[in-house]
Amino acid sequence: MAAADTEQAVPEQVVTAFDDPERFTVKHPLQNRWTLWFDAPSSKKTTQKDWGQNLKKIVTIDSVEDFWGVYNNVVGTSEIPTSSNYHLFKEGIEPAWEDPANTRGGKWSFMLTKQKKGPELDKYWLHTMLACVGEQFTYGEEITGAVVSIRKAQDRICVWTRHADEREKCLKIGEEFKALLPTTDKIAFQSHSDSAKKRSSFSQDKYTI
Repeated sequence: MAAADTEQAVPEQVVTAFDDPERFTVKHPLQNRWTLWFDAPSSKKTTQKDWGQNLKKIVTIDSVEDFWGVYNNVVGTSEIPTSSNYHLFKEGIEPAWEDPANTRGGKWSFMLTKQKKGPELDKYWLHTMLACVGEQFTYGEEITGAVVSIRKAQDRICVWTRHADEREKCLKIGEEFKALLPTTDKIAFQSHSDSAKKRSSFSQDKYTI
């Protein structure tokens, strides 16, 4: 028998991330820093002052690893109390109509019936957040943040933009937002200025898809 035939095959060496601890600890930065906020109004008749006091900043993230670390360690959207909200906004922008980055803007809203509460709501909110922090929108500079709101009748997920009158950009963002869900239901856009006049999150639709 030839010597080559008697030689045992050398097992292939398995290489893991732990073989290079320096590179293993390097984080993957996001293009923008994002802040997660939470509020849970104590009553239905909440004034602007009360709302500001209830709004709590949870954490600011600047890397892919930080995002997943936060997402995996906060209460899921389907488990937070009725009337509460999660807000994910670019650092330096508060989730309020009055913030300078939002005063001229508006939001796309997607309503979810209670039949879709639970895994569906969590999935849609995750897809929306990933699209924001991952800069998946064509006009990403127009995005200021996203909100998920838990309500008694139906929940909703919104994407906020800077300029309500930028029709082409708004419609493109709406199309991309709707594709994330995905759904055949109508989604609508309202300007913050109209909502502020009515002191309500709902106003006449400016655009629909």
